[in-house]
Amino acid sequence: MFSYLSKKIAIPNNAKLKSASWSKEHGYVACGGEDGLLKVLKLEVQNDSKHKGLAAQTNLVMNQTLEGHSDDVQVIIWNEKFRKITSSDQNGLIIVWMLYKGAWYEEMINNRNKSSVKDMKWDSDGQRICIVYEDGAAIVGSVDGNRIWGKELKYGSLTSVEWSPDGNTLLFGLLTGEICVFDSCGNYLNKMSTYCLNNIHGAVRIVSLDWYKGENNYGTRMLPSLAVCYDVGRCQLMINHEDPDPVLLNTGIQITCSCWNEDGSMLAVAGTQMSADRNINVVQFYNPFGNHLNTLLLPGKCLTACTWEGNGSLRLALAVDSFLYFANLRPYYKWAYSSTENTIIYNYSRPHTFEHSITFWNLKTNKTKIITVHHLIDICASEDYVCLICKPSDVSQGVILTMYTAIGVAIESKRVQFEPIQSMMTSNQIILINKSFIYAWQYFTPKQTLDLGFKFTSSTIRQRDGIERLYHIDTISLRTGSSSFVDDDISSSVFQTEVDWNIMNQPVSSDPISTLTISHSTRRLLIARESGLIQIYRLPDLYFEMKFSVGDNCPYRIYVNCNATCLGVIDESGIFRLHLIPDNSNSLLSSVKFQNIDNFIRKDVWDVKFEEDNPNIFAIMEKTRMYIFDGLQAEPAIHTSTYLYEFKNLEVQGVLLDELVKTVNIQPNEEFLLKTPIKKVRDFKQILEKDGLEKASEFINDNPHTKLRHLFIEACLEKQNLEMAELQFVHLQEYSGIQFIKRLRNIQSKLIRKAEILVYFKKHDEAETLLLNNDRSDLAVELRKRLGDWFRVAQLTKDTGILMKDLEQAEIWNGIGDYYRSQMLWDKASDYYKQGNDLLKFAECLYQLEDYKGIERIIEELPDCHDALYDFGLRFANLGMIKQAVHAFIKCNRRKEAIDVCLRLNEWRVAYELAKSIDSQDADHHHHQEQEKRIDNLLKQSVVCFIEQGRIIEAVELYKHAGRFLDAAELLYKEVQKIKQSSNRSPLYMKKMYVLIGLLMEQYYEQNKLQANVKPRNPACGEGVLMASSTLAGLLLTEQDHTIHNNNNGIINKESEILQNYNSIQYSNSNMNLIKTNVMNRLIDQPWRGAEAYHYIMLTIKQLYNGLFNYAFRTVQLLKDYGDILNPLIIYSLIDINL
Repeated sequence: MFSYLSKKIAIPNNAKLKSASWSKEHGYVACGGEDGLLKVLKLEVQNDSKHKGLAAQTNLVMNQTLEGHSDDVQVIIWNEKFRKITSSDQNGLIIVWMLYKGAWYEEMINNRNKSSVKDMKWDSDGQRICIVYEDGAAIVGSVDGNRIWGKELKYGSLTSVEWSPDGNTLLFGLLTGEICVFDSCGNYLNKMSTYCLNNIHGAVRIVSLDWYKGENNYGTRMLPSLAVCYDVGRCQLMINHEDPDPVLLNTGIQITCSCWNEDGSMLAVAGTQMSADRNINVVQFYNPFGNHLNTLLLPGKCLTACTWEGNGSLRLALAVDSFLYFANLRPYYKWAYSSTENTIIYNYSRPHTFEHSITFWNLKTNKTKIITVHHLIDICASEDYVCLICKPSDVSQGVILTMYTAIGVAIESKRVQFEPIQSMMTSNQIILINKSFIYAWQYFTPKQTLDLGFKFTSSTIRQRDGIERLYHIDTISLRTGSSSFVDDDISSSVFQTEVDWNIMNQPVSSDPISTLTISHSTRRLLIARESGLIQIYRLPDLYFEMKFSVGDNCPYRIYVNCNATCLGVIDESGIFRLHLIPDNSNSLLSSVKFQNIDNFIRKDVWDVKFEEDNPNIFAIMEKTRMYIFDGLQAEPAIHTSTYLYEFKNLEVQGVLLDELVKTVNIQPNEEFLLKTPIKKVRDFKQILEKDGLEKASEFINDNPHTKLRHLFIEACLEKQNLEMAELQFVHLQEYSGIQFIKRLRNIQSKLIRKAEILVYFKKHDEAETLLLNNDRSDLAVELRKRLGDWFRVAQLTKDTGILMKDLEQAEIWNGIGDYYRSQMLWDKASDYYKQGNDLLKFAECLYQLEDYKGIERIIEELPDCHDALYDFGLRFANLGMIKQAVHAFIKCNRRKEAIDVCLRLNEWRVAYELAKSIDSQDADHHHHQEQEKRIDNLLKQSVVCFIEQGRIIEAVELYKHAGRFLDAAELLYKEVQKIKQSSNRSPLYMKKMYVLIGLLMEQYYEQNKLQANVKPRNPACGEGVLMASSTLAGLLLTEQDHTIHNNNNGIINKESEILQNYNSIQYSNSNMNLIKTNVMNRLIDQPWRGAEAYHYIMLTIKQLYNGLFNYAFRTVQLLKDYGDILNPLIIYSLIDINL
């Protein structure tokens, strides 16, 4: 950040100021001083001010002197909730002031008449005030003037007091430097540890006790918010009064006061820097972690008070002698700009949240996208990509680099083992620095992913991770390497497998790094060190090239021009200087036209931007003014406080970040942007307006530039001077512009020609108004159609009453649907596609809305072999909706794809049906036989895989899904036989297994009946033979069912033999070829026999246990017929028991 003095208000009669306080919510500044001086001031921005932010002109709208005190006013505090001022003087007189009709009046007066008031504080709710006196008395009162409690503390004289944010704790500072902790009722709790006074001997005094109350509570509050400052220059920052590990500061100054800013993100410590020559008033700024941000020097002798403004904490009021100074602050915002995508990325914190909101604001479309991250450290961007640097949520060290596109889509991340102080980004590399190390990550872009063709081998995976480099600043300049240039294409680079993070254990550099910059055109990295030494490295390999010095002052920021011949340096005090960069032979480059560059000095500079095309032009931000320099000649100042993000085509562009980060719930617009052309452009426009095209043409010849030529072309076309415009297009070598001039010459109507010119310069609204005013609504509609503004087309057709054909109306609805589809508003898009009768896009919207019934209706409406049916089939297949997918594929005559989907989704039965459904007389009958064989092979491979893994049940289930019920029954039967031989399973388990076999065989019989009824024709036999065979198969299967269920003796009748012989002939190519053994014959004829055997044995055992011996004896006699299934020993043992 950077700070500077901006305004000074003198106090009448040279009265010395003793105190000051700025109301953060209402904007009033109260200051007190000698002899009872108490003034209330208010600065307001003019309503007609053309500027915003800190650059806006302010007027002193209130300057009221409050009378009531007679001695020095030492303490002033605000009650923000009730808009009251409480002041006290040296004699102990306390006055509460209230605002009434635009003026301040006394409301209450209190005087203890015993001792002087040393400090007063309101709690965060503004309901209670605590007053401490020098003699040790403490009083707590209410906002209405009633005393709540009072107590004489026996710990000595009091110097300060502070409430905790929740109002439950009070801290009292003693004259000895100790701090006592009390509850809100005045009960003593303990003493607070003051670690910052270790090794301090002698008397110390507390000068400030400030606890940020969290009124705005931006970001996480697990940060130090309690600041304790002593006059000897020591401070400690604590999370709460019991924090065992506070942040300790040694400011090196004699502190007089300190205070937190509006959101608790910055602490201002004011005091005097003592030296042998003279004493200097300074204000030092720290973040909650104790990092020093900036130092502000002040004139005068005695600095007595400091107080923050509330509106963004961009200003600080300081009481010095008989003056009230105002200092402006230029914070280091976390933001970046993507030039190719024309997108600003910035960060802001929402109140009462623990997250950082990152906004991607596209300046071209004025659309924003917001993402949230935790613990944001920094933001950097290149032409196409953005990198967010965040601390991880765990307690580990380091940061996480996350790359995003310019529309806020994360594409890559990388973890780094140290926390950077600054970062920058090129088109293919991210550079991080801290005090001693340089880290470079040559990342992998999505375009390079496409170049690899998605062949993710071990080599390409390493390429996707990119190249990492880590060097110590003291050793990188000694590194040897090839002096030849290294290509920045990752695919052709030599890869470093891993970064050696042990380098981080090297000692801290004696000359730390202060800042960096990158020359994108020459691909050079420039590192500045605190001694003023500049080191230059080649990118992307960080090969050291040279070093030179820019003086003894520590550089705060450095900037390089477009051809890396001149370096701009801002030091810590805001002084800006220019330095010529020597080449490798230590001779100064002479391509820049800076004369007397050593004498060029600008003060209070906080931002610089060099022109991207001209190395001699640059812009600087000096306080609240912007200066543009051509060479070293400054143009007239422009009053603004913008942050510069681009200087291109003779135009400086900046953004009002101060105002932008405040717009939490407001869509940003062009009011936050500043576009300022340089004086040359302004002069050229003035010549165009006053002197005409001839003089302007002469000016361009003397000052040729692309920007000026385009302005001249626009002026020529407005006057329809086609010859001069065409000449400038020739100079620019813009073939499209020459063709546009040719097209204009073919247009006879001046009205249409003028409208075309307006459209060419993207003045679409003006062109439409011109056409409508001349009763050419048809051309206005055509114009909007060309622009793709279908909403406006629909509105124009409605307002003008133009008759539209059905196809034209459908085109409008489909165009609106395209817009909503691009925004992924599928429900709205589907409505318009339906009106436009675009079934394909309508179906896509339904797919995104998961309305699959609607897609099925569309499939029925589409004709056979429509191109969209294949896409619908793939979509349904991806969803696992096999029925719908097969229907779509069959309708578009993609039978092979339908079979493949069935196989992929384990719908084997459907696959077999599809393979067999082809008519044998078709030309591709052989092809479908091959398909059936392929299905068989895949099925067998899957079954064998399951069997090898011991997953028999899964194999059976697979056969069952494929409609191979006999194979499934056979496999299950074999498994039952293994179980019977290897283990003693319970009869119930064995019964269940045989029941499954029986069910599978029943399904097998039903399948054969259906096949017999729908058997395909065989061209080798006649129709009568076909009908007879089908009828015979059905009769024999029915008779077989009857035989199996009634013949318990295992006798195979004549009809079964005929059926077997018939099936062996008719189904020689099916699973019937497995029926060759007597075991399988019995399984086919009597599938329920095993289940019956185990049912009878279970029934026998149950009857025996229940004492039904007669029934058991009858049942056990039936078991004799199942000796081939049951163990005969068990059967006859049961018979013996019954006997």
